[in-house]
Amino acid sequence: MTMLDRMRRHRNWLKWSLVLLIVPFALYFLPDFLDDRTSAASASPKEVVASVEGRDVTAGQFQRRFQTQMQQYQQAYGGNINAQLLRQLGIEQQILQQMVDEQAALVEAERHDIIVSDEELRAQILSFPAFQENGQFIGDARYRQMLQMANPPLRTDEFEEQIRRSVAVEKLRGLDD
Repeated sequence: MTMLDRMRRHRNWLKWSLVLLIVPFALYFLPDFLDDRTSAASASPKEVVASVEGRDVTAGQFQRRFQTQMQQYQQAYGGNINAQLLRQLGIEQQILQQMVDEQAALVEAERHDIIVSDEELRAQILSFPAFQENGQFIGDARYRQMLQMANPPLRTDEFEEQIRRSVAVEKLRGLDD
């Protein structure tokens, strides 16, 4: 008797054993698959969504970056893009990967003792066209006001830390050249 003959003869038994395997599998994995709350975009702001050698990426940081990215896409494409479409395109994973890569680069910059001085930070900020009027810096009060008007609003210390990290990563890349 062949294996196929045995399967035909015990078809009912096989059918029910298959059901007994599939149902628990579906009950266990399907809710997680359908539940979108497992993404970093819906986690609590302090929750750590990734960590690179002790440097954490929190859900709040991710959410701010995702919101900024979404606004950039909306400006570029006339508001025809929503958060759900970006999620379907895998933008969440790309943003999280960028943030992890940035943390890894910052760890490497620390290993190379790369430091961004306050003068370098200020020079970088002063070079942004958005903070200039007639080739001159717009002043600290308007600078802070512009950061508050950003969407999402930025605190001065957050923005400056972000620029400091960017400059450190650029310095690290300069070492490779």
